[in-house]
Amino acid sequence: MANKVKLNDSNSTRVPAGDLQKQLLSIFQGVGTPEHHAEIAAKVLVSASVRGVDTHGVANVVGYSQAIENGVYTIPQQTKVITESETTALVSGGNGIGLVSAYEGMEIAIEKAKNYGLGMVSIRDGHHVGMVAYYAMMALEHNMIGMSMTTAAPAVRPALGARKMLGTNPIGFAAPAGAERDFVLDMATSTVASGKVGLARRLGVPIPEGWAVTNEGKAITDPPDGENDTWSLNPLGNTREQGSHKGYGLAMMVDILCGVLSGGGFSSQLARGENMSWVMAIDIARFRDVDDFKAMMDDMIGELHATPPMPGEDRVLVAGDPEADAMDDRLANGVPVENGQYAAIKARAAEVSVEILI
Repeated sequence: MANKVKLNDSNSTRVPAGDLQKQLLSIFQGVGTPEHHAEIAAKVLVSASVRGVDTHGVANVVGYSQAIENGVYTIPQQTKVITESETTALVSGGNGIGLVSAYEGMEIAIEKAKNYGLGMVSIRDGHHVGMVAYYAMMALEHNMIGMSMTTAAPAVRPALGARKMLGTNPIGFAAPAGAERDFVLDMATSTVASGKVGLARRLGVPIPEGWAVTNEGKAITDPPDGENDTWSLNPLGNTREQGSHKGYGLAMMVDILCGVLSGGGFSSQLARGENMSWVMAIDIARFRDVDDFKAMMDDMIGELHATPPMPGEDRVLVAGDPEADAMDDRLANGVPVENGQYAAIKARAAEVSVEILI
């Protein structure tokens, strides 16, 4: 059933990634975003769609640009260092575009890692950062390990709980390989990202049991119409027997590093749309030779790929493989954009008086 909650040729329109980049850039600039920040925001959103993370991709330009127009986001914004040491920084995102503050926060972390081997940045006064693994992946081109995470307003119940109290609080982790694809983990600490429920609603398909429940504990298969207090997503693991305490604990870990450490607030203290983030970069060369590290990564990934698959499965995957497969397809054949969202992006371009390019 989960496979139905996907874009295909009947419910989406293929658009070249370069055209999407230009369209999003123009929309952000059309609402007053400085060019450099507009380029960052467009790049992060297009990257998500190219990698198949459609819920965090190009369609978000509509809501983000409306938030700018409505004054919810402060534009132009300033990513400001509040306090710092050689290896750490507390940063304010300036109440601006979350994509920009997380990107610039990771730039700070990478620069500190170049100088001291490690850089960690906690970011407050922020908003939605899109595909969280993007910022971890920024470390790869510097032969570094990257990690990133972000809080969100409540959408997930705690283990054994009957009300939403935690965000989906996703975690990104990236480590470079050599001949093999880089290892890129991008995961929510809930059973599924909340955007998947919204996508299923728009596509008119049911969701699997285990994704969400009512406050009475009844499994939901008909996707709810928007966020409200009558239902919640399940923590990763879903039930006590299947390890729901693990997803719950990871969600709290994210809240601590992002929200408590920054002082910006943990999930239940956040308004919808507010997000606090945390990023880290680790210079591999401070530990061992980079080529030797990548060779061992190749050995590990290669052994996992060579594992005999379970009956009915084609192959064993490693984190990042599905997104890399999607990228190969979408760069060659165009990025599928859900038909309703494709129309909404074009309508938004017209609203802000920029040329329609897709």
